[in-house]
Amino acid sequence: MSQEIVGTYIANCAAFENVVRSIGANDLSRIAKEGEWSAAFVIHHMADADMHFATRFLHILTVDKPAIVPFDEDVYPDRLKYSARDAHDSLASILGLHKVIGNILSLVDDSDWKRVGIHSEKGEVTLAEVLTLASNHTKSHIGQLQEIISNL
Repeated sequence: MSQEIVGTYIANCAAFENVVRSIGANDLSRIAKEGEWSAAFVIHHMADADMHFATRFLHILTVDKPAIVPFDEDVYPDRLKYSARDAHDSLASILGLHKVIGNILSLVDDSDWKRVGIHSEKGEVTLAEVLTLASNHTKSHIGQLQEIISNL
């Protein structure tokens, strides 16, 4: 089962990349619907979230029952300057992190999938659960990007 979740994680990243690469450079920063994010904002959000997920994976693998701190994604666009960042750099970060984390997770022992972190809102979560959450997060933003594209 562990290799299946890693495979899904890697496949979802590849699908995310394919959708991003289908967006024209001039459309990355266009807002398709008032009050919604542009594709570039989604890409920046994914890069930031993937850094959080990577840290969680590494902590769960190396620390006994580490604290998992949630982050407030609503403040990120302003505080982390999404409007001034380069979407291509954020995509490169996503691809690099997924490659490294995919490699690490493909090498872990079966027993490591049951290691837990302590989430301040959800309580104990296993490495497998956190990876599934990360993979589903990527998949949901693929759908968001496809919706943005269809509305441009």
